[in-house]
Amino acid sequence: MPLPFDTVGQAVGAATWLVGVVAERLIGDRAAAWAARHGVAQEEVARLRAELRRANLVLGAARAGAAGGRRIGNEQLAEPIAAVRRLAADARNLLDELDYLEIHDEIKDKVHNRCSPSSSKAQSIIRFAYGFANQTSKYISSAVKIPAMHNKEDYPSTSKRRFERHDIMNGIKRMKLTDSAGQTIPERELEGEAVSDGTPERNLCKDDISQRITIIVDQLHEICEDVRKALKQDKIDEITRLTNSTSTDSREEGACYTETKVFAREDEKNEIVKLITNGSASNQKLAVLPIIGNGGVGKTTFARLVYNDPEVKAKFDVGIWIYVSASFDEVKLMEEILQCISEGTHKSVTKNLSMLQDGIKKYLHKRFLLVLDDVWEENERRWEKLLAPLRCTEITGNVVLVTTRIKSVAKIASIAEQHINLGGLKEDVFWLFFKRCIFGDENYQGRRKLQKIGKEIATRLRGNPLAAKSVSTLLKRRLEEGYWQRISDGDEWKLQGDDDDIMPALMLSYNHLAYHLQRLFSYCALFPKGYKFNKEQLVHIWIALGFITDARKRPEDTASDYFDDLVDRSFFEKIEEPWEDSYYLMHDLIHDLAQSVSVDECLTLDGSGPVTVSQYVSHISIWTDAAYKKKQNGKIEHNETFDKGLTAIQDEDILRSLDSLVLIGSYDRTSSLSFAKILRQLKYVRVLRLSALFFSADILPSGIANFIHLRYLELRSTEDTLKCLPTSLCRLYHLQVLDVRHCCGLNDLPRDLCNLVNLRYLLVPESGTLHLHSKIVRVGELKFLQELKEFHVKPESGFGISQLEYLNEIRGSLRIFNLDNVIEKDETTYARIKDKRHLRTLSLSWGRTSVNFPKEALEGLEPHDRLEHLHIMNYIGVTPSWLGENITLKNLESLYLHDCTGMETLPPFIQLPFLEKLSLVGMSSLNEIKFDSDYASASRGSSSFEEDMSDLDDFALADIEICKCPMLTSLSLLSCKALTKLSIKDCVVLASIDGLQSLEQLTFCEIKECPCFPYSPDFERPFQRISI
Repeated sequence: MPLPFDTVGQAVGAATWLVGVVAERLIGDRAAAWAARHGVAQEEVARLRAELRRANLVLGAARAGAAGGRRIGNEQLAEPIAAVRRLAADARNLLDELDYLEIHDEIKDKVHNRCSPSSSKAQSIIRFAYGFANQTSKYISSAVKIPAMHNKEDYPSTSKRRFERHDIMNGIKRMKLTDSAGQTIPERELEGEAVSDGTPERNLCKDDISQRITIIVDQLHEICEDVRKALKQDKIDEITRLTNSTSTDSREEGACYTETKVFAREDEKNEIVKLITNGSASNQKLAVLPIIGNGGVGKTTFARLVYNDPEVKAKFDVGIWIYVSASFDEVKLMEEILQCISEGTHKSVTKNLSMLQDGIKKYLHKRFLLVLDDVWEENERRWEKLLAPLRCTEITGNVVLVTTRIKSVAKIASIAEQHINLGGLKEDVFWLFFKRCIFGDENYQGRRKLQKIGKEIATRLRGNPLAAKSVSTLLKRRLEEGYWQRISDGDEWKLQGDDDDIMPALMLSYNHLAYHLQRLFSYCALFPKGYKFNKEQLVHIWIALGFITDARKRPEDTASDYFDDLVDRSFFEKIEEPWEDSYYLMHDLIHDLAQSVSVDECLTLDGSGPVTVSQYVSHISIWTDAAYKKKQNGKIEHNETFDKGLTAIQDEDILRSLDSLVLIGSYDRTSSLSFAKILRQLKYVRVLRLSALFFSADILPSGIANFIHLRYLELRSTEDTLKCLPTSLCRLYHLQVLDVRHCCGLNDLPRDLCNLVNLRYLLVPESGTLHLHSKIVRVGELKFLQELKEFHVKPESGFGISQLEYLNEIRGSLRIFNLDNVIEKDETTYARIKDKRHLRTLSLSWGRTSVNFPKEALEGLEPHDRLEHLHIMNYIGVTPSWLGENITLKNLESLYLHDCTGMETLPPFIQLPFLEKLSLVGMSSLNEIKFDSDYASASRGSSSFEEDMSDLDDFALADIEICKCPMLTSLSLLSCKALTKLSIKDCVVLASIDGLQSLEQLTFCEIKECPCFPYSPDFERPFQRISI
């Protein structure tokens, strides 16, 4: 299949990346060790490694040739490069399978070596039997005659462990063990556990592995020769050195500029704000005001400025923002309007147009501002259906802002002549804006020669702010004349069309991205225009696909840095709204760029046109909402173009080679059979997002356990039929992210979830009284887990405190409950809380009624010294040393001690300079609270006192809550200069609070149920409340 030259260059880059990934994996010894254990010669693995290295050199030569301006004919290179990619993918998949079966063997070994009977009585008996094996030797020796081993190598360690356990278990069975009631313990309680049935087998015998490696090696050798001939290049090593020198081009990083949102648009903004708040629009029941302009001139930014203007916000009761794009569906738009204008109180769900219109009319007693962003619809009847119910109000001043590129849309939407035309910035103003983007200051006068070249570049940007932001990210990274001149003379400008064409400027920015950033950016073409990107989700997907190869630090950190690079280069824009979490948007023109550069690797099925499937396709997204379309007469019918596309991708060769399948949108029952067929044909998929399905049978196909390469799985269900994930899912040993946050009925997890040994994130619904993380049996086996929200200590197997021992990657917050189930004094040390240095919040809780636990249990739960928030509840033991006079938690920002009835002393809180919130509730043994040190108190009045207490000015404590402390007689707040809120309740012997009158920052003071505390009018100040 002939490809354009630039597409061949993209394919070369993709093949180089994939070959490098596979070669990197062969450096390790896991795959080689597994192959050796199964009788595969090391020479086979070495040959594959050598041929991949050779392929990398040849591909490097191709990239170097392209870098040197040598145009290679696509007929010569297209097929060989595609073949190299396929073979590299085959090698990667083979290594994945070897990895998978290696993990499977390890899990079987663990299960065989783990004695986990179903009853605690049986468990203690087995421990006794193992501990005193010498006393039961006669039973064991009668079970099996153990052959002598002359060399250690006669039996591999795993086989030896399995053999010994088998002998011991048989001997124990012969003992006919009984419990305390004299009942024989069933054999099933002595057998432990088994690996889940139905583990996918690939029948990987010695000959099969050798044959697959030989095929890959031989074909790679032959194809690389074809590439060499096409390049007509004999000096591979020399060109490879050229590749290294050009591909490692270091870019000077400049400071990120701060975009001035109102640059040169102040007059237009003031005009429309005045029109909305005090002009003619304020007297109409509904005014539709179009904002017209070409792509990239800042229509959305301008509309957002108006929308967030304080004067505008004060005018309207309800604000609604809807991104429309090409999919103008009046029914869906009305649904969104109804949900917003009713503030979520309208619960009925309907697709009936009349019912939606009636529903909107009921809530039109509030003045609203509606923004319809990026509208293309020119059908007057559809506009009238949308606007008709909005006019049925007695409230004047309602406004609809419409941003569009098309003047005819503005004429249809608004019968009035009022509109705002946004053109490109004038040449002199644009130059000032461009300078601000590059140098951070529009008045910058330095580097005269650079400014001269910059003006030449600016004239090609046609006054377009988006183009300016994009190109400026290149220029400011290298303030060098030669570099700027190369950009000014670049071939991209030769492709520029009419006066409004800024795509060459955007392509220029893309071409100057490092390859790893190009790859990450192009993948985003799978998502629809206007999609609200979640940074965390995108990071997880990139990692799952193997795009993040830098092993020097945590992959999430690397991917996050790469995403920030794309934001800095204006490929994404961060949106922060007061009513929802921040998200990122990609401008429509940037999205067009992503689609153009990913046209062969990424396929989007959105029903907008015929589908052409490339031989390079690796990622497919299906927008299920496109399954239907609305005709001009308003009738809804199935989208034949979508159906044809769905049929076109149901090719076995296409589906078996997919890395990603992403479903976006709502459920479509009529297409469910096609979806099921597609899922059955997937073989090597690594990212699977099923966000459009309702029923458990659809969401989890019976063969999901065959997706052994899967790294990222996201499931969404709007029904509550899915109560528990199936056990078959526990055989996806490569899985890194399991996202079931939107499975609303999920309330349990399979027992074998701990078999997902590569799992990094289990994202679950947050609703419910018991967090699903607490239901993971033997969570300690998930050593790569990055988040564990809750852990409940239980007496049964798999929930002991020692499960936390090796979970040192968990971060964020951790809540540990039922610590009263810790029996032994030193058992808490097994949790190794201090080693979990990424935790920021720690909550420790004992049962309210339990008294039979070690009084020093808290001593072994010392956190690391960077902890920021600590909560301790229902602890009846003594104060641990790490929370005493020499407290180690110097970075605490909040401390909550509730019902810790055994604690008699606490540290001087002046030792915690960052502490902002202190809550002490139910501290029945506490008789003193110190906010400064004993030394400071003793030194008051001395000449060195002011110097010694200089840190008091930095003491950040702003909020104190003290409740039910019956032994507290006095309190000194002289050190708490930053205190703004004080709440003291039910302290029956509290008689004095020293320094209360001097707290100048205090705005809220509440003292209740403290009968010994004397009330004084001197305490009262504005905004304070004192209750006695």
